[in-house]
Amino acid sequence: MKPGVSSVDRFVEEMGLMFQQAGDPRIAGRIFGLLVIEGRELSLQQLSEKLGVSRASVSTNARRMAKRGVIRLTAHPGDRQDFYELNNFPSVDVIGEMAERVIHQARTVQAFVAPLRTENTAASERVEDLSKVLDQAARMLTDWAAALHNEQTIRKDPE
Repeated sequence: MKPGVSSVDRFVEEMGLMFQQAGDPRIAGRIFGLLVIEGRELSLQQLSEKLGVSRASVSTNARRMAKRGVIRLTAHPGDRQDFYELNNFPSVDVIGEMAERVIHQARTVQAFVAPLRTENTAASERVEDLSKVLDQAARMLTDWAAALHNEQTIRKDPE
């Protein structure tokens, strides 16, 4: 870690990079990381100031993430500001999104198996193997998300 850079700042930046690698805007990951660190709701103004980015950028990305269910919009009576906080089960949501992406990839790859079979049988078999691996990975991610959801639900409501 660079001298003078806090672990908190590094974590927030790493979340940005992870989101970016998954195809999301880097700022979305930084918002997510900051909300994980803070453990409480933050206003758009607070997010903007703490991340050192414009309110417009925070607003756009926070709304996108809220739409996906990763974070949620909250409000205070008499206050016109928007506040955001983590959804109850953000890890489940992130893993569920990964599963959806892998399911889409598996279907995309699978669609090429039959057409390739008429052109190149060996290539078709390799593509089919890849499709099976992606399908299995998607099932594992889906099962993992469901198990985490059940575990977190039990932990939250231990009646």
